[in-house]
Amino acid sequence: MMINIVSVCVLAVFAVILGAALRKENGEIAALLLTAAAVLIAFAAVPYVQRVTEQLSELSEQAAVKAEYMQALVRAVGICVLTRTGADICRENGGQSAASGVELFGRLAVLLIACPLYADLIKTVGAFLSQ
Repeated sequence: MMINIVSVCVLAVFAVILGAALRKENGEIAALLLTAAAVLIAFAAVPYVQRVTEQLSELSEQAAVKAEYMQALVRAVGICVLTRTGADICRENGGQSAASGVELFGRLAVLLIACPLYADLIKTVGAFLSQ
């Protein structure tokens, strides 16, 4: 069963309100509650990710775009979403330096995914200039 955006928003707002109430007396439980809510919301998004991936595959076939390019795009977007979520959770719990490390790792992972695309681009430009 698909979870709609209203349910996700209600869960998030409820977790934030409960977390704020618990933070004064028990900060660790509040942090755990908010992290658990973020994980539940991420799992609720999985069916949507699959649908988006399927639609992007159909679009790439219609536009005659190489499958490798679309896979790189989907992976890069996924890394960006995971990186942002992980960094936000770290910041929420006072881990500024851990958040910076997560963001750095995410940037490097996206660059690594993009390397084959850069190589194809350089080959294409080289072939164009040699004509």
